[in-house]
Amino acid sequence: MRAIWSGALLVVYLAVTGMLLLLGGSRVTPGAMILHFAVLAAIAATTWLKIVPGWLRLWAPLIVLLFLYSEMPVLIGAAGHDQLFDMKVIQWERAIFGSQPALDWATRWPTRIGSELLHATYLSYYAIIFSVPAALYATSRKTEFAEATFVLMLTFVTCFACYIVFPVAGPRYLWAAPATAVAGPIRQAVVWLLEARSSRGTAFPSSHVAVAVTQSILAVRYFGRRGLIIAALTLGLAMGAVYGGFHYAIDVLAGVVVGGVFTIAGLQLARRLSLRAATHANASAPT
Repeated sequence: MRAIWSGALLVVYLAVTGMLLLLGGSRVTPGAMILHFAVLAAIAATTWLKIVPGWLRLWAPLIVLLFLYSEMPVLIGAAGHDQLFDMKVIQWERAIFGSQPALDWATRWPTRIGSELLHATYLSYYAIIFSVPAALYATSRKTEFAEATFVLMLTFVTCFACYIVFPVAGPRYLWAAPATAVAGPIRQAVVWLLEARSSRGTAFPSSHVAVAVTQSILAVRYFGRRGLIIAALTLGLAMGAVYGGFHYAIDVLAGVVVGGVFTIAGLQLARRLSLRAATHANASAPT
């Protein structure tokens, strides 16, 4: 039963955003519309069709993450946002910090070793996404795999919903990198990857931080002290997001809140769903 939770969550998300695309009119190309509903159909099929292999049912939500993220500009456009909300976030930033940390940190502490280390931990995000599910799957803990994936997808969907309602580009779209920024090979790789794959409007909250916080909590939950490795990477990732000028500091704080709150909420919801399923199974069992 747990294996379908993540898929069901994505079907709801894709159905709702599909309605948004239908209402977007000329803002949405036919190709984008067809692709979206094709992914919706594919996720629905892998979630409920019995002929689908079990491993594909488990992994399908994680497989489509790149598509879900890459289509965010289309959804933001369909929502009718002609302008992004960076100025509002900058106002909050100045009220809280009295400055712009995304500009100040690299200027104040221009260190090659520190810069490369922080950019490396920022880059570790792509491994962090799959770290907990992969470790659980490799050790045949498929029930926990399904639970962890559901919680992870809940964090992702929450971030995606925020981007549709309140899109923010992020500091790197507004300002050039500080003149004192150390352009080492790892930083150059990160900048190249962001320029090639990032979706404008997805800065607040930082999904990098939100997802890494979720994975940190889950890693400690399932693997004890060994999970602190993910937590350490998450700390460096959060600092690197600001130091590299990729996120406002308030994006990072919002990511911490989203990751923490929705991980706890997701685990509680998973527990309730499990209890309900067990109760239903016991009631249906022959006496």
